[in-house]
Amino acid sequence: MLPVDILRNFHLNNLERREHIRIYNMERRIMRDNSDPFALRDEQFIGLFRLSKEMVQYVYNEISPHLNQTENVIAIPNLLKLLVALRFFASGSYQSCIGQSYNLSVSQPTVSNIIKEVSLAISELSRNWVKFPRTAEEKNRIKGRFMSQTHFPGTVGAIDCTHIAIITPQDEEHNYLNRKGFHSKNIQIICDYDLKILNVNATHAGATHDSFIWRHSIIQEELERWYNLGDRNSWLVGDSGYPQQCYLMTPIIDAAPGTPEFAYTQAQMRARNCIERCIGVLKGTFRCLMAERKLRYQPQKVGHIVIACSVLHNIRMSGHQNLEEILLPENHNNFDYFNNHIDVGGMQARADLIERYFN
Repeated sequence: MLPVDILRNFHLNNLERREHIRIYNMERRIMRDNSDPFALRDEQFIGLFRLSKEMVQYVYNEISPHLNQTENVIAIPNLLKLLVALRFFASGSYQSCIGQSYNLSVSQPTVSNIIKEVSLAISELSRNWVKFPRTAEEKNRIKGRFMSQTHFPGTVGAIDCTHIAIITPQDEEHNYLNRKGFHSKNIQIICDYDLKILNVNATHAGATHDSFIWRHSIIQEELERWYNLGDRNSWLVGDSGYPQQCYLMTPIIDAAPGTPEFAYTQAQMRARNCIERCIGVLKGTFRCLMAERKLRYQPQKVGHIVIACSVLHNIRMSGHQNLEEILLPENHNNFDYFNNHIDVGGMQARADLIERYFN
């Protein structure tokens, strides 16, 4: 074959390929524009997007001003952007699978861009939806729930960390390699007894220990400020990886059965159980956060996704959606680690608590 014939065939094949892509995109856009996910049955809609139709409409109204606006007739509508992101959060499937979904139908690169844009917009809602108690009324309400359900006094939240798997980051890779041998971000979460997330810290790499994240968190500073202002009856509950402090109660390892210390530890464990359930429900609902899914974004974007899912979790909680259908993942953070730091004031605060309530 002559070179001119080769060039002609290459040109014809290229034109044919471009025409095929054009027709495919046009068909996909027609299918997308003619589909109406809101026509799905309520149960099916919630199964796909995790939120009710009313909740999705609320989130859309809140984030719409923060999404990119365009008059381009072939641009992705903002409501569809939200549904694409919600479907990814819910399933954790690869982006190409989300894009080819029968009622979404967008390309994989578009899905990736949508997830970044929508995650950032939803994470901005955390100011209103993920809030640590500030007033005496808010603190007393949370304390009352813990006391009535677990018989552990003074508790304004339960704290723990969980690892969110990520692809190998481009920068400071070694800082993200955790003790389990995979790259992750270590996320600190605080919740109340009813599994509402009160605070989420998504800034730290996977190699960072829970106690370090706590000591450098704004909530530690806030509780210390409360204590210094005279509030000596408000604390979090955490596991033995955390330091015992005046405002953070931890269990007593190997407390002898029948002793006040044992009674204290049993009640403390009951109070702390809610954070394990909260993390399980969060990951079970938004499966993109589960380890086997591995978020394919750089750390900062992963932080936005985690915060966005926390906001959506609390919105679900506000609507009292049934959480029993969610399968809890396996133990999320099973390091055999005990914090050896001795805080004399914290030890005395725990001894005083045991004397008052568990003798």
